[in-house]
Amino acid sequence: MKETSFMTVIPADEEDLRPEKLIERISQSRIVKVYGSERDMSDENSPISLKISIDDRNYTVNLSMAEPDFPDFFRTVHFFSDLDFQKIEKIEKALTVEIDYTDDFVASYHDQLKIINCLVPDKLAVVDLPSEKILSGKWVKLAAESDIPPAPRYLYTAQAITNDSGEVWIHSHGLRRCGLPDLEILGSNRDMAQVHYQILENAAIHMIDEERCPEEGEPTLLARLAEGVPMITVLADWEDALKLYPDATVGTEDDRDEYHAEGTKVIMLYLNAEDMENGKISRIQELDKYLGRNTMFMISHKETERMRSLARERIDYVCKVSDQLDSGVEVLMKLGLRVDDEYLQPETDPDEQREHIWFTLKAVEQDEEGPIFICELMQEPYYVKAMQKGSTGSFRVTDVTDWAIFRDEKKYTPDDAYLIG
Repeated sequence: MKETSFMTVIPADEEDLRPEKLIERISQSRIVKVYGSERDMSDENSPISLKISIDDRNYTVNLSMAEPDFPDFFRTVHFFSDLDFQKIEKIEKALTVEIDYTDDFVASYHDQLKIINCLVPDKLAVVDLPSEKILSGKWVKLAAESDIPPAPRYLYTAQAITNDSGEVWIHSHGLRRCGLPDLEILGSNRDMAQVHYQILENAAIHMIDEERCPEEGEPTLLARLAEGVPMITVLADWEDALKLYPDATVGTEDDRDEYHAEGTKVIMLYLNAEDMENGKISRIQELDKYLGRNTMFMISHKETERMRSLARERIDYVCKVSDQLDSGVEVLMKLGLRVDDEYLQPETDPDEQREHIWFTLKAVEQDEEGPIFICELMQEPYYVKAMQKGSTGSFRVTDVTDWAIFRDEKKYTPDDAYLIG
């Protein structure tokens, strides 16, 4: 099932793709260690094969020349100016970089960006073929030069296919390069598609974090919903799932070419312990009435730590806009609240047992230890009884897990903070 990860680099200058320049740059890198290369010296356009390692992860990197291609259905996930597109349109030669991922999927994705950044430092865009995304060259440089890997969501894309009836079939692309199945949700609609997308996103991130696909019939506690209802998901073959969607008009067998008929699983539910024991699955829509109201998805410690590290690395962006909070700028901050003693797990450090929850930033103060964030709680916590929606508190950088800046009808996160200026 595991597929090769292909990315195509659009250079700012086609001369940067000359084979001797590519080999010279990557050979001089302090990040990438090259211990072998092969190419046909008589043909300037012949493929190049490199044996490399990054932090003890070994890869065979295959390089080949290609024509730039931007399929209409590919998603542009970063901002490109009109000038950027004008420059891209003039480029006639691109570089395809292909590697097979290790079992550390996020690290391998990060490594592929590092390899690209070494090979072509000045790039306009990168086309990530497995996830069908177009990445900004500026973002690739920022991500490659950071010690913190990109978010797992970069490894895949979720697409929504609909028809005149308003039914929506949501399915992913990109997970197969990790040796994981792509995921689907059947029977959605235009009102619920965004909420169902969040379910698919968190199920994908869970697999990436665990570095494996759940076994057949294996339950996953994916979220806690309103009124304390647990969301326990299970993956099913699409043929079995469709039996519970007899009225489906999209995502049916007729809609599936060979690619969408293999290597894919549908997200379903176990509604109770008896269903788990008997292997009885239910449609995801059985919990629709609880969704969108104080839903808390289960985020792993690994992903929380990655988000926290990136948010703290780029916290200066929050401080810089804090004087604009009364001028149309809004900042949300996800902060880690220490859970009440009754919820502590004795085998884990109490200081690490936190409920991560969103606040609105009201002000930033400074003292000799650094910034102090004055924030107002946006939702009810589950495990911190002393705090309620609307409660205000003072927090340090060490409490920050994530943040988002809203300015001029645009959202900026630690991931794309370079766009704030």
